[in-house]
Amino acid sequence: MFHSTRFGLAALLVLGAACQARPKTESGMAGTGSDAATAGVAAASLSDEDKASVKAVDEEWARAAKAGDGQAIAALYTTDAVLLPPGEPIVKGEAAKKYWVDFGNGYAGPTELNTMTVEGGGDVATAIGTYKMTLTEKKPGAKPLPTDEGKYIEVLKRQPDGSWKIAYDIWNPNAPAKK
Repeated sequence: MFHSTRFGLAALLVLGAACQARPKTESGMAGTGSDAATAGVAAASLSDEDKASVKAVDEEWARAAKAGDGQAIAALYTTDAVLLPPGEPIVKGEAAKKYWVDFGNGYAGPTELNTMTVEGGGDVATAIGTYKMTLTEKKPGAKPLPTDEGKYIEVLKRQPDGSWKIAYDIWNPNAPAKK
């Protein structure tokens, strides 16, 4: 049974990037923003086009969930994706894609994602937002489940073709699941 709804992302890449030492200047102090290393980091930040592309991944996720199209959701993830669903073990790789196929085979309904922040640089982006879903099980006579609202964080990676896919996804509801 699908215990919760939606995705988010692991902060593994974010934490790893945050924990790296900053380059030192000639004085031995960490760079101040005017040195070449810091300028290189600033130049590598995401463009407005990259940010819009990352938000478009979440928009497509919501459309696919509304339609109950698990294949379309799975296609938004890298082949080595890692899911961290609430109340469940970590799901990796092909099992992560199967997770969403199974989700789409079982449920459909109105889904909203509000991507509030997109940050990153180079080929890595982090998206943070909120979700709201009112899913219905795909069986005759099924009634909508209680609306699930929560938050997510995703780490996305730029693919060789320039598209963005979700590599790490973590989400959790604002309230415990109703039984």
